[in-house]
Amino acid sequence: METTLFPTESGRSLEWQLFLAHPLGQLHQTIPFRAIVDLLPLKKNKCGAKGRFTPTGGLGLQILKHYYKQSDKKLIEQLNTNWAMQLFCGIRLKQGEQIKDEEVVGRWRSYFGLHLNFDLTEYTLAKSWTPQLEQSHVNLTDATCVESYIRFPTDAKLLWESVDYLWHQLKKLSRAVGLPMFRSKYKAVKKAYLAYSKLRRRSYQKRRGIKRRLLHLLTKLLGIAPKLIGYWKRTSPLLKQSPVKRNFYERLSTIKKVLSQQQLMFNQGINKVKDRIVSLAKPYLRPIVRGKENKRVEFGMKINSMQVDGINFMEYGSFDAFHEGNRLKKTIWRHRRYFGTILQLGADNIYRTNKNRKFCKEAEIFTDFVPKGKPGKNHKQQQLLRKLISKERATRLEGSFGTVKNHYLLDKVKARKEHTERAWIFFGFLTANAVRMVKKIKPPPK
Repeated sequence: METTLFPTESGRSLEWQLFLAHPLGQLHQTIPFRAIVDLLPLKKNKCGAKGRFTPTGGLGLQILKHYYKQSDKKLIEQLNTNWAMQLFCGIRLKQGEQIKDEEVVGRWRSYFGLHLNFDLTEYTLAKSWTPQLEQSHVNLTDATCVESYIRFPTDAKLLWESVDYLWHQLKKLSRAVGLPMFRSKYKAVKKAYLAYSKLRRRSYQKRRGIKRRLLHLLTKLLGIAPKLIGYWKRTSPLLKQSPVKRNFYERLSTIKKVLSQQQLMFNQGINKVKDRIVSLAKPYLRPIVRGKENKRVEFGMKINSMQVDGINFMEYGSFDAFHEGNRLKKTIWRHRRYFGTILQLGADNIYRTNKNRKFCKEAEIFTDFVPKGKPGKNHKQQQLLRKLISKERATRLEGSFGTVKNHYLLDKVKARKEHTERAWIFFGFLTANAVRMVKKIKPPPK
């Protein structure tokens, strides 16, 4: 059972009182750690060594990472010398004691990504913060895309990465089983690709030519792979360890799908295909067409967010593209579940469909949608209120997206797995919300 650092009020030291007055202590008081940890599944067995951090401490590590914008390694280095950060995570290191495990932050992030229900966590946070929210009856909603940390994908880059990875892995397999290296055009294609990548202007003929050579070589390598793998499995009892990487078979299935998609687009002369893979390391990513002037396509998690009194909640998030206008009804239902009554709603033009208008009218929710038909009795007052709601959405909500991305490590998410990337994004939003709640809970200066 988890034990607290200071179990009773009388047992709390002067150091803890100083911590409560510290900015981290104020942040700590806004987050219901116990209620969130209770949402995690119980440990089935007690095998293994006891970790230094409890689930509450692991949760604190994730929040500190986004609060200080530090890498996992730098966060542990700073934690070793900062008493306030240690108390935030529920530990206190002795003099000369240090945490040397630099991967503990990543392991906790993976654990939360696999086991923490983010919807229930947001519900818990909403119930905890509702008494401090003055305008809980107003909902502002919009969609944004949190980009992932990948290079901008092109067909030639993706095919070359597939060829290069597969060739080196098959080369290791050949050496491990004692077979001579198979013949291929790898060196010639590599030279041609490097020359192509240095071109400032790449014509259609150049792109077509390099893709044809890469497709042909990748097809040959995938034909050789099953033979080498089969021979290696027959001789594997004689080998001490596998010569290929741990994710080789997972990456191999991704490369096969890349080949089938790229071959289809090459043969038919098209640029779109269903569930298109844009990254070998992150095959779950999909192109998100945003239509922005400086960035037409983004690669990351698209989020339909709703804001209540400056606090953002992730109503829905997916790595696949979706139409956010179809999420308005569910956004209203979620608002009622979290806060009860909703009287006013602000949303972008894409939400202003006839179905959404009818639903909001029946639910007696005033929106900033431009009305259709003849103006009503109080149209001037209604028009003024619409402008206020629309201005609030355009400034406060969209401005909060920029704040979260620029100041809480959500500009380019560097997580490597789908569940860890979801956890990364969730804790970024949670940290930003908790910082805003500090200002709401903290009494104004006299």
